[in-house]
Amino acid sequence: MRHYCPSGVLIFCCIVLVSAFIFVMHPQDVSAEEVDCAMCHPTKSKGDIVHPAILMGCTVCHSNVNAQKFPHDFGGTQYGLAAEPPELCMMCHDSGKFSGESVVHMPVAAGMCTSCHSPHTSKQDKLLLAEVICFNCHDESSFADKTTHPPVAGGMCTTCHQPHQSPNAKLLMSEPPELCMMCHDSSNFTKSNVHMPVEAGMCTSCHSPHASPQDKLLLSENICFNCHDSTQFSGKKVVHMPVAAGMCTSCHNPHSSDQDKLLLAEVVCFNCHDEASFEDKSTHPPVAARMCTSCHNPHQSDNDKLLVSEPPELCMMCHDSSIFTKSNVHMPVAGGMCTSCHSPHASPQRKLLLSENICFNCHDSTPFDKNTVHPPVAAGMCTSCHNPHSSDQRKLLDNKDICFKCHDLEKFSKSVVHAPVEAGKCLLCHNPHASDHERLLVSENICMNCHDQSMFSGKRVIHPPVAGGMCTTCHNPHSSNADKMLDPDIPRLCGKCHETREFVRRGKHGPAFIGMCMYCHEPHQSGEEKLLTNSVPALCFECHRKSKFMKKNIHPPVQTGQCMYCHEAHSSDFREILKGKPLDLCTQCHPGVLNEPHAGIATGHKFTSSKGDPRRKGKPFTCASCHNPHSSNSPKLFRYKAKTNYELCDYCHKKGQSK
Repeated sequence: MRHYCPSGVLIFCCIVLVSAFIFVMHPQDVSAEEVDCAMCHPTKSKGDIVHPAILMGCTVCHSNVNAQKFPHDFGGTQYGLAAEPPELCMMCHDSGKFSGESVVHMPVAAGMCTSCHSPHTSKQDKLLLAEVICFNCHDESSFADKTTHPPVAGGMCTTCHQPHQSPNAKLLMSEPPELCMMCHDSSNFTKSNVHMPVEAGMCTSCHSPHASPQDKLLLSENICFNCHDSTQFSGKKVVHMPVAAGMCTSCHNPHSSDQDKLLLAEVVCFNCHDEASFEDKSTHPPVAARMCTSCHNPHQSDNDKLLVSEPPELCMMCHDSSIFTKSNVHMPVAGGMCTSCHSPHASPQRKLLLSENICFNCHDSTPFDKNTVHPPVAAGMCTSCHNPHSSDQRKLLDNKDICFKCHDLEKFSKSVVHAPVEAGKCLLCHNPHASDHERLLVSENICMNCHDQSMFSGKRVIHPPVAGGMCTTCHNPHSSNADKMLDPDIPRLCGKCHETREFVRRGKHGPAFIGMCMYCHEPHQSGEEKLLTNSVPALCFECHRKSKFMKKNIHPPVQTGQCMYCHEAHSSDFREILKGKPLDLCTQCHPGVLNEPHAGIATGHKFTSSKGDPRRKGKPFTCASCHNPHSSNSPKLFRYKAKTNYELCDYCHKKGQSK
């Protein structure tokens, strides 16, 4: 088997042999200056980067070398150097760049220039021994991780660090934050509100300057909790999703912001929440003012929706609690269910209501959908009568006299007031919402709920308004200035239906004249015709003396109780409220008196006289001047005591006078 010798070893052996030959042939002392060192040390002067001192001759640095001896005599010094580093290096390099500052790189302070730099040649800039010379001492694994600072990843250590000395800790080029601003835009760190560590230049209190397993070179996963108390952000019932996920920077700028609390925007909530959901016809004032945190804790809460407290306590922070704590409280209010009626943010309805007819979300609408609907109900104006929160009145009514907010109180407070009205019991007769009956009455014959129906039905003759259930035709159901709540008072009330002329003729029946209709007539029902309070003539005898009508001989119409045969009941154009002129009235039954002599006189007695009745001053001369139209003890109903016609004549004619 053939053995091959590496070419480098072969060359080295040749150089040694040649040198030995020279020393043998020339045994006198030879200095390094007279020797071409490159003959034996060719690698010391060849490379990409050559120390300038090499070009000046090796003896610039190696002045103590005795090249005559082999191995060389270094004159008691290391490598025959003119001086030990760093003094040797300072023969050319300015020593002020390597000492005098507060922080000097340890190899520099120890004079270990060649621990980093080659004194002869190198493939690296600055004659560095390696591409990333720092890792000769510093553990490279400490500078590589999931996230690596770009200068570190690029091996650009001297971008931030001075390699020799610095007035700053860690040999930094300058103190943070100025150092960081060499690459990072300073405007991101100098807004009106600056994070305390940033303002103090403590960038590395949050960020690793070299590498980190966290994004953004953060020192730890939950870096914020290095300063902020984590209990303020976890442990409660509800944690804001970004907080739970450790996404602090989804809301806050970690460096600086023009907003309070370092927020990313004036209303940072709308970065996630749809702003359109918080704007409508009615907007809650805190929402309109973008004061989200007046109701919500932005980090965590023991209440749903991150509320700072549970309703209704939350709502009472702004709203007057006395409005909600009266003796009668609406069930949703008592249960703190404010949002069962109101949107907490915005609504197309007034008062932030969830819907137009919010009451029907709980209350059945069918009782409110009938033939007659109370106008406020029909208009959906429930709160015109009811307080939606609380009230000292039952049914949450706004006040005790709620009806009078719309209805004129004067109509209900006249001298005579209906008992339910006086007691404020409007609902005894009316349904406040809707009814199948007019005027919102609770039943068709509402009056009979209190009044005895037998007083208004069952008899032979019933007053038509009563029979038709039209009580309010005559009575005001609320109040009146007339007795029995009549509207208007009698007789004007009766005149509303009955012909007025019948009551205003010249001669008037006494009760009709003074408006005492009820003296003769029942207003509701009667067993007699015309609703009379009694049968005729018994009714007439209640005023007229019965004895005048009950003498020995009674006029047949009187005998049969037919008073109305001759008389009008209310008024007449004739005296004694007769139905006609006395003669015309009498001749209806006694026509013969006009066709034959009367009273036994050949030519007949006169039936009229312009002189009037000679026996009854002021009264006309009529049949009644001689005859009593009602009753008499005389067979011929003579007015005066007489058995014959001639005896009667003597009452007017003197004896011997022509009769």
